[in-house]
Amino acid sequence: MKIRALILIGFLFSLSPSYSQVKPTIAEIREELFYTDFDLEKCYAFYNKLAVLQQETPTIAAYEAAAKALVAKHSWNPITKINSIREAMKMLTSAVDLDKTNLEIRFLRLYIENSLPEYLGMKDNLEEDKQVILKNIQWLDTSDLNADIIKYILNYMSSAVTCTSEEIKIIQARLL
Repeated sequence: MKIRALILIGFLFSLSPSYSQVKPTIAEIREELFYTDFDLEKCYAFYNKLAVLQQETPTIAAYEAAAKALVAKHSWNPITKINSIREAMKMLTSAVDLDKTNLEIRFLRLYIENSLPEYLGMKDNLEEDKQVILKNIQWLDTSDLNADIIKYILNYMSSAVTCTSEEIKIIQARLL
């Protein structure tokens, strides 16, 4: 009788979402975003996965905001698109406020703001984020971030659209 009760309790716990679903690690979340290929189906799946995590850390909150921005990109309704982008930007700003020195969060915000049309007026943090990233670029570390992601960040920051020629020299020195 006790064995049956234990089996039943174990079975019920396995049905509970908090016990049966393994939460993704931050490394898995990073990989999934950077390899979504910005495909609509992958973006929705990624966003839905992060939305249930309830933003355990500022970094996860930033990735959820990035996922929300990606989903907004695919929205056909302009009002929904703008509202989703605004919400994503608020989420990113909150994440930055919680961890001001986190280059990963800063890069996500910079990348999204840089991708937005000028007329939306949502590019308030570009220069600040760029300067924080440039000032601390030497702290990007493969023990924390995947080497491919660091290379992506450095290559993106090395573009003439993002940085001046002097700033690009700083980044290229880091690439060596």
